[in-house]
Amino acid sequence: MASGPRNEDVQLTFLTTGTVRIRPSMLSQPAGNFALLRRLRCLCDRGWTDSLPVGVFLIRHPEGLFLFDTGQSPSCNNSGYFPRLGLLNGLLSQFTIEHQDGIVEQLRKMDIKPTDLKGVVLSHLHNDHAGGLEGLITEAPDLPIYISREHWKAFGEHPTFASIEGATPNHWPEGFTPKIVDLQDKPLGPWKQSYPLTEDGKIWIVDTSGHVPGHISLVVYSDECTYNNCVTYFLPGDATYGLALLDKEEPDGVNDDPMRALQTLKMIRQFARETEVVVLPSHDPDTPRLLAERVPYRPSD
Repeated sequence: MASGPRNEDVQLTFLTTGTVRIRPSMLSQPAGNFALLRRLRCLCDRGWTDSLPVGVFLIRHPEGLFLFDTGQSPSCNNSGYFPRLGLLNGLLSQFTIEHQDGIVEQLRKMDIKPTDLKGVVLSHLHNDHAGGLEGLITEAPDLPIYISREHWKAFGEHPTFASIEGATPNHWPEGFTPKIVDLQDKPLGPWKQSYPLTEDGKIWIVDTSGHVPGHISLVVYSDECTYNNCVTYFLPGDATYGLALLDKEEPDGVNDDPMRALQTLKMIRQFARETEVVVLPSHDPDTPRLLAERVPYRPSD
């Protein structure tokens, strides 16, 4: 008989802070399309995708509880929520989220307080990944928030640019000072640099830029084992919106650096060739099943 989870186990839980519909051309476009053309195609697109999850990962680790991203804010549909320079967000995305879908409320249902968290890793500062930050910091002002140095220089130090690009700096905590991640010369798979989030080497941060400068993802070595093989997870954030798009090496349609995004996809695929890994995109409707069944991603070529 299989035993229950132990206190020292590393485990993942997938939470969805509502759903979002986006323009189909935002999902992917060929990497050869110029950045401006990519944006224009998205703005001219009149269709909508099916509803996609706005995903957050809770990671249980012996050192404590970590969040990967914070999801969207339940206030996002309120008048005046987005900065004036971010009004295009309403043309490109439609969120469905209730008060109980917010990350603070979801944690509360699990008997977890924001002060119980060891830290939060933000893949990037777009509103659907950092929207829950305001509520978390209100209840846990000293909660460490990890952001890559490159991304903070691009977004955090330039709130006007961040607003245009889909962030909501008007809702960042006053005096927001995240914990800056400087990647170290510690190779991990195809990445020449990485950052150990935990002392036991079970959670690592790697660079997956392209969607935005300094976008980061997590490699999680869990203690969930089948047939004597423990599961490795890769949390790509918005480096890819789905496994089918990853397999075709098609970057998302709204990034400013499609060639860098393409290189990131190639590195993720290379990692999957070298390591049996479960890849869990934040906006893939299939992610709950992939996680529950621990389905490895195997590149088609």
